[in-house]
Amino acid sequence: MSRLRHILNRAERLVFPGDGGLSVKSPRRRPDEHVAVYVSGSAVAVAHCLRAPDADGELAAINMRTDAIQDLRSLPATLTAQADALRVGRRACNLVLAPELYNLNLVERPEVEDAEVRDAVRWSIQDQVDYPVEDAVLDVFDLPKSASRERPMVFVVSAQSEFLQTLVKQVRGTGLGISSIDIAELALRNLVWRCYPGADQSVAMLRLTANSGLIGISRGEELYLSRRISGVPRVFAEETWPEFRERMLLQVQRSIDYYESAMGQPHCNMLMVACTHDWSQRVCEYLSEVLAIPVREVSPLLHDEIDLGLFNPEREEINWQAPSSAQANAIAAGLPALGGVLRHTIQAASEGT
Repeated sequence: MSRLRHILNRAERLVFPGDGGLSVKSPRRRPDEHVAVYVSGSAVAVAHCLRAPDADGELAAINMRTDAIQDLRSLPATLTAQADALRVGRRACNLVLAPELYNLNLVERPEVEDAEVRDAVRWSIQDQVDYPVEDAVLDVFDLPKSASRERPMVFVVSAQSEFLQTLVKQVRGTGLGISSIDIAELALRNLVWRCYPGADQSVAMLRLTANSGLIGISRGEELYLSRRISGVPRVFAEETWPEFRERMLLQVQRSIDYYESAMGQPHCNMLMVACTHDWSQRVCEYLSEVLAIPVREVSPLLHDEIDLGLFNPEREEINWQAPSSAQANAIAAGLPALGGVLRHTIQAASEGT
């Protein structure tokens, strides 16, 4: 299988080069139509962008469906049903991986030519993966220069080759093509950028799902910091909240402090929060009490930027003032798919088109 390749113009998308099986032709496809598939060990989401936002800020029209799965063996059947419901069969998609499916490390950039960086960093991560580093498929993207200070740094994305081949085969078996492979951190960055595109706004996003958590901080189109939140409970229940909230707060505070102090960046302006299992409100309320920055749930912010049609499994109207528990959880679980389908918008901005 071809190795992942970093595309040009700082778009930071992982792609398979030179693979003729990736091009999918469809007479129903329009230039502004895009599809993203988010895969984790517990959920699958498909987002279909029907209309891209225009230069005047028109809302992006997106349909999305999110379904829980027991494990990745359920992926083909679930994804087939989703593709049928959203009528995106035989489209090429941006495949977004959940954090547990890859590693993301920050390492010093080797003093080599740009084309040689990916190969040169391979041995820098050999202690960070639980399989032979020779079996790793990897890609790199830069930490912004303003955050590197004394030496340039790069983020290294790595995944086990055999696992990735199997996953790609499963997705293609549903009739979907794959035009690119993305990661959750960059997909969530896209959503932050869509809401706050200005480079003068430092915005953090915290996303929590069962047994998994991420916090990222971005400014404009640049991702400055991304960390996994440890200790997220597998079961979101009243008895797990008191202990976890203190651990969560410490990690959020440390991430923001590191961004501002160690990286020498401007004050963080806001924290966006998305949680499954009905935890968004309690997380927002708690963090609002102890943090010195505004804390906001993601859904209302996205409502101002995206015309979202939610399928569960049929299309439902969303009461954005008071979405149902099932709707709020589906949006939070499928958030990386929404970010993945907006990849084209941030890429176009990066290229100045």
